[in-house]
Amino acid sequence: MKRLLSSLIILSFVFLIVACDNKEEFNHDPDFLLNFSNDSLTFDTIFSGLQSTTKQLKIYNPSSKAIYLDEITLENNNEGYRLNINGVDGNTARQVYIPAKDSLYIFVELNVPDNDQDAPRLVEDYILLTYNSKVQKFLLKSWAQDVIRFDNNELQTQEWTQNRPYFIDNNLYLKQDQILTIQAGTKVFFQKGAGIHIHGTLNIDGSFEAPVFFGSHRREELYKNVPGQWEGLFFYDESKNNFISHLKLENAIKGISAQSETNSNSLEIEYSQFLNFTTTGIKTNNFNLKMHDVIVSNCGEQAVLLEGKGDFEFSHCNFINNWFLSQRATPCISFLANEENDNALKIYNSIIWGSKTNEFECGQTNTFQFKNTLIKLNSEKQNIFSNRFENCIFNTDPHFVDKNNHNYNLNAESILIDKAKLDIANIYPIDFNGNSRISDTTPDIGTYEYVETTD
Repeated sequence: MKRLLSSLIILSFVFLIVACDNKEEFNHDPDFLLNFSNDSLTFDTIFSGLQSTTKQLKIYNPSSKAIYLDEITLENNNEGYRLNINGVDGNTARQVYIPAKDSLYIFVELNVPDNDQDAPRLVEDYILLTYNSKVQKFLLKSWAQDVIRFDNNELQTQEWTQNRPYFIDNNLYLKQDQILTIQAGTKVFFQKGAGIHIHGTLNIDGSFEAPVFFGSHRREELYKNVPGQWEGLFFYDESKNNFISHLKLENAIKGISAQSETNSNSLEIEYSQFLNFTTTGIKTNNFNLKMHDVIVSNCGEQAVLLEGKGDFEFSHCNFINNWFLSQRATPCISFLANEENDNALKIYNSIIWGSKTNEFECGQTNTFQFKNTLIKLNSEKQNIFSNRFENCIFNTDPHFVDKNNHNYNLNAESILIDKAKLDIANIYPIDFNGNSRISDTTPDIGTYEYVETTD
């Protein structure tokens, strides 16, 4: 019995020693600092009244000892930032435990109120971490932009300016006989499902220095070249005498859809770029369309689809379709209009290029005329349409500067240099970049005149 009692006493001492050895140690060093996954956390420009995406901050304890944070909170707590600390919503948490060599996560969102001001404003706050008798700060820094919204989705005659962006969260309808004028530098952002339906007249007056922008409200890098984020522009029967100059329109389902019951409507476009669409870039039905120095690229279907009746003239345009997000069954340009109208489609000094063998189709062989244009087309179709081509180039790489990033300026080795028709260049003497086409007597095919650079 004495031996058993002695053994129990010895075992108790052993367990006590082990328990003491396993007791967790905590870091109380006032000079110790936690590590952050980023130097600071920033959002792309946030529109007032609109929820940001969620970003995360990882806080790492590099010590071999655990640590208790007395408090995690926001310094100002009135700038619109919202925190989720280790899975718990709230801008303040107390007695936060981080084991040795371990971490915690803070998720951050931003929703700023409208201050009714034109200029973007800086929105700053700090996450404060109080521990070991000190405070360590982490910077939250973003820009907020107030926007113009519409309570009424029916538009009367009005003018939009560059003073403040416009935010479109539902379809807008420009009423018949009303005029919407959009000044240079204006930016218009659309939510998913939104677009503008034009029954009146649209005048977009951008400039080389200050183009007009139409695109998605998602400005994060992840969404930069994602099509299908909003609906597009739609023109109807009652819409007359529309003019678009210096517009960049991107990342929609459609770029422009112009449809009428009768062929008495017109749309003119110059110095504009249409980029990234899940369906068509520009589609017309019984609509007259005239364009010069226009780029249409990266479409899930046609870059340009022409149906019904109409007169079409395109000069110094780039129609380029290297769509890769899905299989594309249609060519870059489909001309399915005007079976009885000779030379209704005229394309001069332009580029029709893409990833398919044939990037042009038409319903009738006698209703179009191409001059001094690069075309991706097989030899069989070249022979069928041979009398419709004048000084055209077929199936030769245009040698763009960077087609993957939609930079369609010409490299020095491009076959398109000095191959455009001078008579057309004299009508449109300034290229997409604002450079002269007629500084010599041999202009270039496409929207961009090649300019030699010196190192």
